[in-house]
Amino acid sequence: MALISQQTGQFSGYQLSDLRALCLRMLRVTNTVRYSPTQGTADYDWIDDALNRGQEDFVRKTKCLKTFAVVELKANYRTYRCPEDYIDLKSAYFYNAELSDGYRQLIIKNVEEMNETISDYRTNTGDPRHIYLDRIYGNNWMFGLNPIPDTDGDTITFSSDYGTVVQWVCPIYTYSQEYGVILRMTDTDEYFLNSDAGVVGKASSLNKNVWMEYYRLPKELNNEVQYPEVPKEYQKALTYYAAGDLLQNNPEDSAEFKRSIIYEQKFNGEVKDYNEKRKPTVSGHHTRGRVAAHTWYNNMQWYSGLP
Repeated sequence: MALISQQTGQFSGYQLSDLRALCLRMLRVTNTVRYSPTQGTADYDWIDDALNRGQEDFVRKTKCLKTFAVVELKANYRTYRCPEDYIDLKSAYFYNAELSDGYRQLIIKNVEEMNETISDYRTNTGDPRHIYLDRIYGNNWMFGLNPIPDTDGDTITFSSDYGTVVQWVCPIYTYSQEYGVILRMTDTDEYFLNSDAGVVGKASSLNKNVWMEYYRLPKELNNEVQYPEVPKEYQKALTYYAAGDLLQNNPEDSAEFKRSIIYEQKFNGEVKDYNEKRKPTVSGHHTRGRVAAHTWYNNMQWYSGLP
């Protein structure tokens, strides 16, 4: 039995209805007539679209959202798809019940490193020791494992005492509960939703499977009482993005275009503030996928290609 620690969703701040109202105030209008495809007084299609793009842009630039996925492995399969909301990999582990501590941390590499250092990684089989981002297939990123698994992983199950497993995350869950993903090769993906009563998701039958932590995209805002997933002190940034976008794409005069630039700057300022002040740290060190390096390292081609 393995424990997966995951905080349940306790959301607060602006709801979607509040963000809409704040955006209208920044646009200096009382209804959506000027900023809707139908010119209706309560058609928030364009505003909601801009708010959602703002939330996605904020999350991409700050990597403020992180969750987990458990990937069921299949014998002789080298590559697997990442979760559909994947942005970047933080860490990954191969679980082997025969090991005293269970989890073996996988070394994160890229394809170029694999080509240069492990000549037989496309054919070598055994228990995985490396994980690498492979390519985009369709709209999904793929990752590869080395060695290639030589046995099927167990079918993953979660304890119903701590949450529930569903095959689709309804919008209601995005503002009441956090979730993890179960990725399957031969069946429908599932989502584990933690209950408010238990803050630890308890999973069983993880043997010979991969557990990963990854940075993810937010779920879409499409319900009036829904909260955004970004930290509450930065939620106003979404309205800066939306107001700037709408003013820029529907200006009546040069003054409105100038105001759009101001809101764009305010949004970028919120992103910068988060990255400088709210990046998670442990004992003063940033928790990132690769260690910090001297600034001149960034100009080295071999280093800039690392994940």
